[in-house]
Amino acid sequence: MLKAEENVTMRGLTPDSLLEFFIMKIPHSIKHLPIYFLFSCWSFSASAEPLNLVEQGKQAFSVWGCAECHASIKNDQSIKTGPSLYNLFLTNPRDREVLDPVSGKKIVIKADRDYFTKSVRSAQENLSIVEVGATKGQAYPPIMPQFAPAMVSDSELESIWHYLRHAADEPQAGPAVVMGEKQVEVKTDNPLDNPTEVVVTKRTRVFRAPLRHSSGRAIHVGLPVGINYTFDPRMLSVRSVWSGGFLNLAKEQKGRSTPGSEHGQDSHELLDASPALTPLTGDGKLIDFEFKEPDLLDDEAIIKHLWKGGDFLKELASWDSEFTGYTQKENQPPDFHFRIGKNQITQRVSFSDDGSLIVDLSGRFQSSQSFQLRKDGFRSVTVDGGTLADGKWTLPAGNNVRYQLRAKVVDGLPARRTLAAVEDFSPQVVRTTPSVADLPAGYQIETWEAPKDTYGRNQLFEPTAIAVAKNGTIVVGTRTAGIWRIKNRHWELFAEGTFECLGLWIEDDGGDTIVIGQKPELTRLRDLDHDGRADEFSTVCDDFGFHGNYSEYTHGPVRDAEGNYYFTLNLGHSDNQRASYHAGGIYMGSMGGFRGWCCRVTPAGVFEPYASGLRSPAGLGIDPDGRLLYTDNQGEYMGSSKVSYLYKDHFYGHPSGLVSLPGMKPDSPEISPEKWQKSVPLCPIWFPHEKLANSPGNPTWDLSQGKFGAYARQMFIGDQTLSTLMRIYSEKVGEVDQGCIMPFASKLASGIMRPCFLPDGSLLLGQTGRGWQSTGGNEASLQRIYWDGKTTAAEIQRVSVTSSGFEVFFTTPLAQSLAPADVLANVKVESWTYTDSSRYGSDEDEKHPDAVANAAISADRKSLKFEVREFSTSAALNRIYWIQITGAKQLFSPAITREKLEAYYTVRAVPH
Repeated sequence: MLKAEENVTMRGLTPDSLLEFFIMKIPHSIKHLPIYFLFSCWSFSASAEPLNLVEQGKQAFSVWGCAECHASIKNDQSIKTGPSLYNLFLTNPRDREVLDPVSGKKIVIKADRDYFTKSVRSAQENLSIVEVGATKGQAYPPIMPQFAPAMVSDSELESIWHYLRHAADEPQAGPAVVMGEKQVEVKTDNPLDNPTEVVVTKRTRVFRAPLRHSSGRAIHVGLPVGINYTFDPRMLSVRSVWSGGFLNLAKEQKGRSTPGSEHGQDSHELLDASPALTPLTGDGKLIDFEFKEPDLLDDEAIIKHLWKGGDFLKELASWDSEFTGYTQKENQPPDFHFRIGKNQITQRVSFSDDGSLIVDLSGRFQSSQSFQLRKDGFRSVTVDGGTLADGKWTLPAGNNVRYQLRAKVVDGLPARRTLAAVEDFSPQVVRTTPSVADLPAGYQIETWEAPKDTYGRNQLFEPTAIAVAKNGTIVVGTRTAGIWRIKNRHWELFAEGTFECLGLWIEDDGGDTIVIGQKPELTRLRDLDHDGRADEFSTVCDDFGFHGNYSEYTHGPVRDAEGNYYFTLNLGHSDNQRASYHAGGIYMGSMGGFRGWCCRVTPAGVFEPYASGLRSPAGLGIDPDGRLLYTDNQGEYMGSSKVSYLYKDHFYGHPSGLVSLPGMKPDSPEISPEKWQKSVPLCPIWFPHEKLANSPGNPTWDLSQGKFGAYARQMFIGDQTLSTLMRIYSEKVGEVDQGCIMPFASKLASGIMRPCFLPDGSLLLGQTGRGWQSTGGNEASLQRIYWDGKTTAAEIQRVSVTSSGFEVFFTTPLAQSLAPADVLANVKVESWTYTDSSRYGSDEDEKHPDAVANAAISADRKSLKFEVREFSTSAALNRIYWIQITGAKQLFSPAITREKLEAYYTVRAVPH
């Protein structure tokens, strides 16, 4: 047995053979003691940083989204799209039935290391056969993306293997501890060689990003003088100061992100996270909004506020204070704006040549205002205006006043690495290349190349927010690359440093004033001096909880005719059951502060919780009739993804967000799931899980007046996992909303999150595959689909429900030679329902084929009406009907069409 403290070198053994040696030779009684796994002939040394690959693999399994589709724990009852991996990779590899990629027939292979690697690197090569359940004997759908080494490294794959080896029953389980060395990132002398390094040269840079020891709303500033600092709205104060490199966002830009990005290369802490200058309220309380924005990963603080049973909005109002944003002129430090009572305050932070921190305060003080200085780290503190006594700086009332504090932090400015690089803000040509996708005849697709950053580097460019101004300017928001505009076919950087922008709304005619939804807040960006870049970042709303969790996305905003803004707040994903109310579910939960809600901000700036019960509401829109709707993703309490109209005070299914109601705690009986499930309204439309959608994104509507073909006023929506694009037709039966979903395009480059119609009638698709991988395989893409204006492929244009079945409308006439019975012979219908529960998703419950009869073709031969067995009874209600028309090429000849046409209709009501 190897001892942990020994240095060991073993040569001539591959990782696989060495692992086999340990697993097969070590007695079962000691298998779960630490084993030092040695990679490729290296040896441990005293300076090495050991790491348990099993634990590392568990983290990677989550970061790369494996846990969403695969169970890895015993007796996991959640519904998964892929096979369970528990008891799959055993000490003695077991047989595994798969589809042979050449013959398409079932074959048996060993579930060994080679099979594991191929399943990740070449996911479509050997599709696994379902081993249990209603679909036993069928192949799993080919929806898993391929994870190339550039995305998931060999070392990460190694750790996931060891985690899954341990996920098995004794005596076939792998060891609980497999030790390796942490992969140390090789640093170059030039930070510009690292694309995740945010460098500072001759101008001040301002970024929002999750750093440890500050809240998720913190704002980080890099000054050209070589010093950087964090300003945190949690305490309305500078909280840390460091020299050298500014930021490295590698953790934020990898996978689903690991909260806690880092200071830049060669950084050195000068002041820790203790607040430097904290304002006091009129009654003497130090400002601290911990209840709504605790420090990153501070579960203890989250638990304290989640379980106290308070009233979030009343507590917020009791502080009578708020952060209102910042402005930044070119090459100047930013001015931070906030309000304490009726005192409107602006704060600017800079550093003098002798290493002194300088805080300039200005504004309108209707009453005296006090600030508390930090207890250590400052030397030689002096003030210009007000009085400084016992560590408290008090300023008198006055309008348009200016005060200054100086405090020595370091003896002289530290030298920052000199970089031989000049930023270039010149417009960049939008370069396009023809692309390939599965599209209807007459449609083509092209890919738009992403712009470089201002240093000419390739950047992670995930376009997740797109809108078009009245003058044709296209505004594109991204997850980590800021806000860009396209003018005259050129990219221009409008704003940098935004934090996961997932929606935007243009308020003026030219795209110079926009409101974006980023994780911490709704923000209004304005270009005040008309130089092409935003210089005002006003907080429209941050009156909700944000805890820095990677899954706490803010979707939207959209604006109604009265000027109200709406946005939705994603639930968080935390394994700490005390720090996140899961309501009996597995993954998603609320940490408080209206997570899992749709919220509204009035034109007067008043925040209002609007509707609850949301889970992962990735799509939000206002349809052509002015109705607010959203899409939610399948998971706990969501049997399948769905489209729902949003109404004030309604509850939409996931109970976790109810913990934000006044006085509620996770164990409050008033919010127990069983008390609320009966109040969930039936969604108008289900997405057919795995078939067309796993994770639907944002909707848009074809208002192009025929420029995009025969789909006027229909909703277009993409799926982030399956890289598909769908059409949705909705209708009312009496007062009941329902409708159908039809495929439009597939095999797109990445996961479609943000479609947007352009003035020429083409459709621009913003895509991301990071974190939640897509079958398209690319980490991000921006593609445009356009119609040739003349070719009309035979497609299902829409489906309407009748009293006895369906009427299917087509874009072109059926062939003249066909009788109704000929067409009906090619029609197949199946139906099922989905069940909402605390389990993750739902099977296709109560699934059965449906007999069809009595077909009739309309006079223009562009629709087919047929009856469905038992359709007029209650058995037809609350089911999704899969209508398939096979042999379509013969049915519509000479029109061009696909071999198979399909639609999925959700029936909530049947006309009399």
